[in-house]
Amino acid sequence: MHSWLKFGVVAVAAFGLAGCSSGNFLVYKDSKHFYVTSTGPELRRILCDSGDMAKIAKDSQLPDALQKDLKDGICNSNKVKERLLATLEGMTKEQRTALKTAFQQNGYDINVVANC
Repeated sequence: MHSWLKFGVVAVAAFGLAGCSSGNFLVYKDSKHFYVTSTGPELRRILCDSGDMAKIAKDSQLPDALQKDLKDGICNSNKVKERLLATLEGMTKEQRTALKTAFQQNGYDINVVANC
């Protein structure tokens, strides 16, 4: 029984670390949270319809082509999750940090879910 517990703890840690290495990340605003690669209506309403994603892309100061790819990838009505993931994973660590910082500057929390 004790070995199963150890196995479970190691498995959960491994899955957690694997998720952290992904380019995908969780954003939180207005009591709503979602992954930037999700396709739900909340993401579209909060990030896209509000104009926040355009501001975030500009504030990130990433190259113009990358800003466009991110805006289109996140807000396009025909969103292709795999293409957006490839864009995020193709970014350097510094570029991902700049993007996450821009989200925070625009009132979003990153990788945090509030206790309800």
